[in-house]
Amino acid sequence: MAGKLKAFILLLTLPTLSFTNSFPVQYPAVFNFGDSNSETGEFVAGRGVLIGLPYGRAYNFGKLAGRISDGRLIVDFLMDAMGLPFLNPYLNAIGAPSFKNGCNFAAAGCTVLPATGSSICPYSLRIQVAQFLRFKALVLELQSESKELDRHLPSEDYFGKGLYMFDIGQNDLGGDFDSMSSHQVLDMIQTILTEFKAGVEVLYEEGARNFWVHNMRAVGCMAQTIFTFGTDKSRFDELGCLISHNQAAKLFNQQLHELWRKLKSQYSDANVTYTDIFTIHLDLIANHTRYGFKQPIMACCGYGAPPLNYDSRISCGQTQVLDGRSVTAEACKDGAEYVSWDGTHLTDAANQYISSEILTRKHFDPLFSDKTPFLLKSE
Repeated sequence: MAGKLKAFILLLTLPTLSFTNSFPVQYPAVFNFGDSNSETGEFVAGRGVLIGLPYGRAYNFGKLAGRISDGRLIVDFLMDAMGLPFLNPYLNAIGAPSFKNGCNFAAAGCTVLPATGSSICPYSLRIQVAQFLRFKALVLELQSESKELDRHLPSEDYFGKGLYMFDIGQNDLGGDFDSMSSHQVLDMIQTILTEFKAGVEVLYEEGARNFWVHNMRAVGCMAQTIFTFGTDKSRFDELGCLISHNQAAKLFNQQLHELWRKLKSQYSDANVTYTDIFTIHLDLIANHTRYGFKQPIMACCGYGAPPLNYDSRISCGQTQVLDGRSVTAEACKDGAEYVSWDGTHLTDAANQYISSEILTRKHFDPLFSDKTPFLLKSE
C-alpha cells in the first residue's frame, strides 16, 4: 500500500508528459538507434537471450519486456508522449509485430565504433544504419507488390517525415580515465564522433530530415563504474561519483553538442535536436529526495552491501556460486525509490522523471559554459 501511495505522489510531482505541447511537429514514425538505454528487445531476439522477471516488473508490457530495466525506458515515455505505440525491435519476427510507426535498431552493449572480437554486441551504429537501409528497401518493395501489409509497415513518406533518434556512445567511452592523458581521451572521442557523423550522413542521404540525439549520462555516478574504478576515495566528488568518468562524459558531450550544431548548419533543410540528458541525470542524483527517490546510486537489483549493492560477477536476477556459496542478485521491494535498476541502467521511475524533464524543452541544445574548442577534424 505504501508503495502505491508513493508512486501516486511521484506522479503528482512530475510534469505532465505532453509531446504535442512541447513540440510543433507530430512525427508519424520513429527510427531509433542505440544501446541498452533504448533497446526494446533487439538483443533478446538477436542473441536468443530470455530476459524475464524481475526485468519489466513495474509495467505490464503484456509480454516479455525485452528491456534492461524494471519497466519503461526514456524512448517508451517519449513514444507515449507522441501518441505512438512502443517501438518493436528490428529483429523481432514473432507475433506479427507492427512497424507502422517506426522501428528500433538499438541493442544492449552496442557501440558507435565497429564491433571487435571481444564486443558484447555485434550491431554497431554502422550495422544498425545498414539494418535500417535494408528495412526501408524491403518495406518499399513489399508495398509496391501489395497493399495487404500497409497496416503493419510505415508509409513511404514516413521515412522523410519520421524522427531519427540516437542514444548511443556510453559503451564506447570506457576505461580508467585517471590513467589516460587528456590527449588520449580526446583522440578516443574524436574517433567515436567521426563514426557517428558518418552514420548520420548516410541517413540524411536516404532522406532523413529529423534528427534527435541524447548525450551521455553521468556515467561516473553508476554503481558499475564505481565498483570497477572506485578504489581510491580521493577520486570521488561530493555526490559519491567518480570525477574522472563524469569529466570524460562532459567532454564527450561538449564535442557531440558541437558536432550536432555543425550538422544543423550543414543540413539547412533538417531539424537537428540535441538533448542534455547528463544535466538532468546529475541533478536527479544530487537532488533525489526532492524528486521522491531514496537511493541515488545504489542498485535496486543486485548483490552486495550498501552503498552499491553491485557485484560485477553476478547480474540482476541471477543465482551463482560466489566465494564458495550460492547467492542471488535479488531486486528491492520498491524500485520507485531507486534511480538505478541494476547498477548500470535506470529504473522505470527514473526514466519517467528524465522524460518529463526532456519534455519541458529546457534541455534542448543547451549552451555549455565550457568553451572547449571543437576537435573533430574537418574533411
